[in-house]
Amino acid sequence: MSARSLIIAAVIVAGVALTHQIRPLNVLAYSLLALLVVSYVWSRFSVRGLRLQRHVRARRVQAGETLEEHLILHNASLAPRYWLQVQDHSTLPGHAASRVVDLAPGETRSWSVHTVCRRRGEYFLGPASLVGADPLGLFSARRRVGQATRLLVYPQTVALLDLTFPFATEQGGRRQRPGWQQTTPDAVDTREYTPGDPWRRIHWKTTARLAKLMVKEFDDDPAADVWLFLDLEARVQQGVGEESTLEYGVKAAASLAKHFLDRNQRVGLVASARRQLVLPADRGDRQLWKVLEELAVAQADGDTPLSEVLLAEGHCCRGRAVALIITPSLEEEWVATLRTLRPQGVRAAAILLEPATFGGSEPSLLLIGALAAAEVPLLLVKQGDDLSLALRGNGHPGVVE
Repeated sequence: MSARSLIIAAVIVAGVALTHQIRPLNVLAYSLLALLVVSYVWSRFSVRGLRLQRHVRARRVQAGETLEEHLILHNASLAPRYWLQVQDHSTLPGHAASRVVDLAPGETRSWSVHTVCRRRGEYFLGPASLVGADPLGLFSARRRVGQATRLLVYPQTVALLDLTFPFATEQGGRRQRPGWQQTTPDAVDTREYTPGDPWRRIHWKTTARLAKLMVKEFDDDPAADVWLFLDLEARVQQGVGEESTLEYGVKAAASLAKHFLDRNQRVGLVASARRQLVLPADRGDRQLWKVLEELAVAQADGDTPLSEVLLAEGHCCRGRAVALIITPSLEEEWVATLRTLRPQGVRAAAILLEPATFGGSEPSLLLIGALAAAEVPLLLVKQGDDLSLALRGNGHPGVVE
């Protein structure tokens, strides 16, 4: 019987008892009223005196990895808790942390949840709701516990061990012999001064600390900086979910960034979403986490054409840098923009996410011809391709030079 039905029954019994002055009905009416009050109060206290703790090993994981969360529920009251529901409100798909538990006074229950993170993005673990009821199930009470914890799932990366795509491993110049006099933007160490070292290379702080002349040593690796241009204009995207140009493009950008950063090259990122992102070129693990963090939440919600993005940000690729353009766009305007940037020293190669294979209707032949005429190396990536093979460009039928 539900609480509403019991309340109606109590009212009817009380009305009949008062009208006909039947003593047993008076007793029954008072008993029903007392039962309702006790059940209601019991339900209110059923979610009090409880503490829920949540512990997660890492708040940043990569797609394909398993997230482990440990939950601990403690009953600090002197009353038992029966059929207590722990309802989890996490947004991570497949994260089944909800439970129904019984707790004796002072008892603690714990359980672990293992969830495979299948898709990149920003998610939240928690909060949770505790739902209790009286023994008869007439009334229930709910209490929200804990706070939402941010979880970031990085895009998955694939290994590109033998990458031979044009410009991918190109050096910006010949390696200089030890002791060369030219400086670069990267000072990597200091050493003791030797006759012939330029005075402008003296590191005065280290000199003062060691009480002897010390000079800066510069990185003499002329490897080209790599700038990744990820096209996130909404209008040119094709496909749905994991089999979309958006997800293929994000995965390609993440894999290429990791490949070049593992080679100690400087990598920058330009993404043309609604909030246009320009991540300055840098090297090292910290730069990799920055790139992956931006790509984890990237959405194809931009309204700026790729040609305009290249025109606005192409200056980043001057000098020894090279631009790798990842796009499903078949518009030839961005190829024309690359032509205008070439006198400024911009070298480029394109990775075309062939839209026809993702559900698009337009063929890519005209764009391929325009890229060939502009002497821009091209790599075609089709839906269903294994990116670990497709991005290498090693004998791949989609490579056009």
